[in-house]
Amino acid sequence: MNDPVRLRQIRDLFDQVMDRPEAERAAFLAGRSEVDPGIRHEVEELVTAADRTDARLEPIIRRPIPADGSDQLIGQRLGSYDIVRLIGMGGMGAVYEAIRADDQFQKRVAIKLVQRGLDSDVTLARFRRERQILASLEHKNIATLLDGGVTPDGRPFLVMEYVEGKPITLWCDERRLPVRDRIALFRQVCAAVQHAHRNLVVHRDLKPGNILVTEDGTAKLLDFGIAKLVGGAPGDDALPLTRGGARAFTPEYASPEQIRGDVLSTASDLYSLGVVVVVLLAGRRPHHGSGGALVDIERAVLEDPVPRPSAVTTDQAARDRNERDAGRLRHRLQGEIDNIVLDTLRPEPDRRYPSVEALGDDLRRYLEGQPVRAEGAWAGYRFTKFVQRNRAAVTASALVLVALVGGGVATLLQARRAQAAQQRAERVNQFLRNILGSVKPATGGRDVPISEVLDSAARRVQGELKNDPVAAADLETVIGQSYSSLGRYDEAERHYRASLALRGQYAGFRSEAVVEGLGLVAGLLLDKGEIGRADSTFRAAVALQRQIGTGTDSMLTALLESQGSVAHAQGKLAEAERLHREVLALRLKRLGPNNDQVAFAMNNIAVSLGEQNKWAAAESLHRAAIAIFRGNHPEANPLVAEAEGSLATALDIQGKNAEAESAYVRVIDLRRRLLGPEHPNYAWTVFGYAFFLLDRGRYAEAAKWSREILALRGKTLPDGHPAVAASLQSLGRALDQSGDHAGAEQALAEALALRRKYLPPGSWLIASSERVFAEHFILIHDYPRAETLALDAHEKLVKSLGAGHPNARLGARTLVTLYEAWGKSAKAAEFRATLPPDSTR
Repeated sequence: MNDPVRLRQIRDLFDQVMDRPEAERAAFLAGRSEVDPGIRHEVEELVTAADRTDARLEPIIRRPIPADGSDQLIGQRLGSYDIVRLIGMGGMGAVYEAIRADDQFQKRVAIKLVQRGLDSDVTLARFRRERQILASLEHKNIATLLDGGVTPDGRPFLVMEYVEGKPITLWCDERRLPVRDRIALFRQVCAAVQHAHRNLVVHRDLKPGNILVTEDGTAKLLDFGIAKLVGGAPGDDALPLTRGGARAFTPEYASPEQIRGDVLSTASDLYSLGVVVVVLLAGRRPHHGSGGALVDIERAVLEDPVPRPSAVTTDQAARDRNERDAGRLRHRLQGEIDNIVLDTLRPEPDRRYPSVEALGDDLRRYLEGQPVRAEGAWAGYRFTKFVQRNRAAVTASALVLVALVGGGVATLLQARRAQAAQQRAERVNQFLRNILGSVKPATGGRDVPISEVLDSAARRVQGELKNDPVAAADLETVIGQSYSSLGRYDEAERHYRASLALRGQYAGFRSEAVVEGLGLVAGLLLDKGEIGRADSTFRAAVALQRQIGTGTDSMLTALLESQGSVAHAQGKLAEAERLHREVLALRLKRLGPNNDQVAFAMNNIAVSLGEQNKWAAAESLHRAAIAIFRGNHPEANPLVAEAEGSLATALDIQGKNAEAESAYVRVIDLRRRLLGPEHPNYAWTVFGYAFFLLDRGRYAEAAKWSREILALRGKTLPDGHPAVAASLQSLGRALDQSGDHAGAEQALAEALALRRKYLPPGSWLIASSERVFAEHFILIHDYPRAETLALDAHEKLVKSLGAGHPNARLGARTLVTLYEAWGKSAKAAEFRATLPPDSTR
């Protein structure tokens, strides 16, 4: 029986069931006692079939194969196409899988054919229009029209690209894609719809079933059967969207104006996309609870306010999106996503986004941490978005700001009395409000650089808080941390030292406040690459902390951790490991096993182990640290990036090339997005990748990445920063191997000079530069200069790292290479004897 009304009822009930989580479908269907039992039975069979079958088109109602012999096409040929099987049957006709098998080529296609008996003038006109529309659309995210023709009995058919995929919601749920990944995928759909709109095409039936996703994650938009050409030929829009009482569009995804029967514009598609994205992100349609009857759904769309996506989440939806529970998913959607969707689903078409392109751009800005159109554009909101984009860089500053504004200054300097902290917080809070408020009216609608806010605060703090050294010290610290986060180290040091002087003024120079201030200055010096000054300042802080004999484990732990970093930079690897293990023990005792600070300590131990050639143990600890960070921070996070960067190095040294390169590329992308391409931490990751490429003979790529780092020299990287000398060295090696020996010598000489200037005389890093420089002179046959450098390097490497360390072995191998090239075989044998037979690195 082909009763259109009955088919519509089956279709509607089937869609309602499939919109539910799989575990709820049977109960929902059983509870629809008012529905005809025959219809319920047919829907039950369709649901069972849908659960068993890979969806290649929308889960459509498969009509019984008509008795007129339509199924006889299977195994037959239409033009150059052999019909393989019936995929499904919809409102206008049937869709078959076919193969083009002629003298030209073989290709798998989908053929859409008007059914016999349904080939009325209206259906044929709509079919011809679909062909016209598809011929005008060429986009990677739209199923392509390949061919067309007419059957022997006069029915038109279309030959389409065969899309091996699943509806976008099903594809995402099966992979438990998180919210951000779903948004990125949905932007492909926006691009496809925007392309159609640019070609004056309104789709008019956007829903998950018409958006398939292939195995490789490419979205494909299908079914332009009821699409409309904007400004098309007269009478084009008069083609009825109903037949026999059944709507050709899908009311659950239709816009209010579509349900009313108004003239449609591109804004209607925009509304439908809004419904799709709610289902994609929240797991339910906005009006999911509006009853099962079409009249109830249409009434809700026309009359009821649109709920926020965060208000319709469920625990099942959260699990499908890799979230712990509905509360966590709700938190993920609240704010910008809610507002973006509500701007898409406004009842009035002229109040929605001006285009699908604008929607897609707002979603892009959300993913990149940029201000979104749906949130408005006042300066305070843009300031907040800057902090979120640079979460790693300003974590410390942001935490201090929150503490100050919330009255939590006591967490910074725990020895102060609560009343004084509250009063100070009020003063600082007022100061910050004044700073931010003074920026807002003068912006003229432009984004305000964070540096302008900081510079303004720096100028005003001394004058406005000169009689309150406690609050002034806190603000000098905040400003210093913010400058440091931007890589403006000289300004940061100036404000840290101003804070240190103020701390001594109000608390005395034998106080925890001064210890903390010394720690901040020393940490900055370490970031600047001034290892000697950092070491002496940390030692002063530790000595003072031991003298006053008070303070918390957290203060001591922070100082010990920093001392470990300095020891590592000086090549004192065993000492660095010992200090970091002490830090780990203290943190495990105080914080438990799943804290970020515990993961930090694990990562630091792993780095020290790796430098001591204990790479397997290092890899294990790196992975343990990453697991903790990911558990605490499901979204893109700088802590994960830092730990993954260290893991990449461990994999690299062990020769796990594919895993290492994947990790390097992932971290570079993450740090570029989170920190920006001029941040020192981004530069370090790029250097690691450049060294990886160099070690594998990809010299042109290694030189390119090394130059990217060196372009930051004098900007965010001072000459003393370790990345500068390291990048000069990698560039020199790459140029040597590429035949540019003059350029190589210049770069290698400068790298060695910088390390001799900024590092202690016995540092293994100086020895490393000497060894690499020696290799250059071997290459150009200047053996006497090579010998002087190589012998000095070998002595230092053995003394600082031990004869068994990989870098010490490299020094010995360099000497073997030198003496063999020089024809001094006895000398070569002397150093070869110090190497194990299987030594390869």
